[in-house]
Amino acid sequence: MTADTTRSDEDLPTPFDSDIDRRAAAYRRLRAEGPVVPMPGLEGALAAVSYEAVYNGLATVDDFGGSAGQDDVPDIDKNIAAMTEPRHGKVRRIMNSVVAFHKSQQIEPYLQDLVHRLMDEMMAEAAVNGEEGVDVVRRLATPIPPAAMSRLFGFPESDAKEYEKWSRLGGERYENALARGESIKMADLNPEQRSYIDQKIEERLELPRDEWPEDAITRFLTTEVDGETLDPRNIRAQIMFMIGAGSDTTKNVIGNLIYRLGLDQEAYAALREDPELVDVAIEESLRMDAPAQFMVRNCRQDTELVGEPVEEGTKVLMCIGSGNHDASKFEDPDTFRLDRASREHLSFGSGPHICPGATLARLEVRTLMREFTKRIASFRIVDEHYDSLPLGMLQGQKSLRIVVEPA
Repeated sequence: MTADTTRSDEDLPTPFDSDIDRRAAAYRRLRAEGPVVPMPGLEGALAAVSYEAVYNGLATVDDFGGSAGQDDVPDIDKNIAAMTEPRHGKVRRIMNSVVAFHKSQQIEPYLQDLVHRLMDEMMAEAAVNGEEGVDVVRRLATPIPPAAMSRLFGFPESDAKEYEKWSRLGGERYENALARGESIKMADLNPEQRSYIDQKIEERLELPRDEWPEDAITRFLTTEVDGETLDPRNIRAQIMFMIGAGSDTTKNVIGNLIYRLGLDQEAYAALREDPELVDVAIEESLRMDAPAQFMVRNCRQDTELVGEPVEEGTKVLMCIGSGNHDASKFEDPDTFRLDRASREHLSFGSGPHICPGATLARLEVRTLMREFTKRIASFRIVDEHYDSLPLGMLQGQKSLRIVVEPA
């Protein structure tokens, strides 16, 4: 499978476009053709584009599993998203234990303190910059997710500054491998990050067992499923995946939500008046701007997807960004609305393989936005053009400058 993601402005838009307007146009065109259609620019692959097709495709894990770029990788080097059943389920139970651990770690007070510090820094810069504004992607969206991950794993917060760089480089290498139709190990996405995590695991193993702190690395090393614990090599793959996925996607959710609220000042005023609407706004932002626009799955046996035949071995792109804008499921799907109050979007997946980090991501965004709405009476976007990341698989911004009016 080799992707042709190059284009000129005269080409038809495709789901690989990083420009959000072109991508939305591509999804509308494909949905008009059917629920499951040939994927433009990806010979032999299919695109699930209706809500029903994406929902069922992601939920039917016996028929659709794995992930692009990991086909020829040994199980021990695969991240959880690339594993198929029954291996996936075993590792997921361990990962659920790790991610759920944030509650007993009392990570929320830490996030509140972190957000308070970052808001102080941003507001100080905003006071100096005036009409030039401040970049909320750099000041808020980028530092919060990796800091939360460092807390989860018991790593020094000062190290978290490297995570964003590692995630960015790893994402670029992954998409390049995907475009060439090649597989790539998690360990090869970033050798510097691989060495860092290997060192942390080795340091833990060198300690007497009764001196191990109660953190996520200890959970990974000690949690058993069916009498089995994970090999350190596989633990490294999961940690690299969690840092990359957790940093990129949550960063995009934060930037996208502030962008949508900047375009709709009435919605922002409503959040300030009723803080309970923050959770609604988060879900609507996830629906409008899915941080991961599609997931690639391998068809594991001859089957059907919403009545469309799919042959074993076929790559199927589950186009989350398209399903979230399907008018048969969502009224007025291209409008940001605070009256939906629904978690029926597909941005965290569906079925048994739903994103294990969803709760932590929501907590990070909620903690920020509650403080943001307290501290900022109103704000405006300096340039309303969506400054897209160059990675077609993700929907996020390189920068978003705003001018703020303090509360």
